[in-house]
Amino acid sequence: MSLDDTSDRTQQEDEASMDAQAIDESMPGVPEEDFIMLDERVVNLWRINQIIGSVVFLGILFMVGSFVSMAVSNSLIWVAVGWVMIAVYKLLSALIYPPLAYRAYGYRMDDKVLEIRSGVIWKVSQQVPLSRLQHVDLHRGPLERSFGLATLSLHTAGTQQAVLTLPGLEADMAGEFRDELVSIGGDDGV
Repeated sequence: MSLDDTSDRTQQEDEASMDAQAIDESMPGVPEEDFIMLDERVVNLWRINQIIGSVVFLGILFMVGSFVSMAVSNSLIWVAVGWVMIAVYKLLSALIYPPLAYRAYGYRMDDKVLEIRSGVIWKVSQQVPLSRLQHVDLHRGPLERSFGLATLSLHTAGTQQAVLTLPGLEADMAGEFRDELVSIGGDDGV
């Protein structure tokens, strides 16, 4: 074995170690590849939801700004600049945040626990013992139906956060997953 082979192997091991460390930094002790990602159509769904919310917010802000600019002289330019800055921020956040949230979301399940991870800035890992599962709801609003997606709501017994949601699931798969969760969930006679 030559010195070049040894240095190449050491470099590859260092890169693998750095990759593992990057995974550990995103969610300590949780290998990235074990998690199932949401359906990628959820990114556009989240974008549309953010845009709808932003349009409503900006409409209300426009009306308030109009009243302020009529009541206070020489304030029209400042109201307009402020409104445009908020509109640009809302547009950029609708374009940038959903893909980041999509990459941060995932779930995995074994015989005893369903684990859901999420969070772009604040990383969250929630573990639901399947024996504590009370019932599972399947939600499909109008926009979700148009994208062929669904959200599962998991109701647990005796916890501070008694309802956990798992959005962005393909609708048929969500129904099958709900049935599977119900069949292996807690048998408490409820």
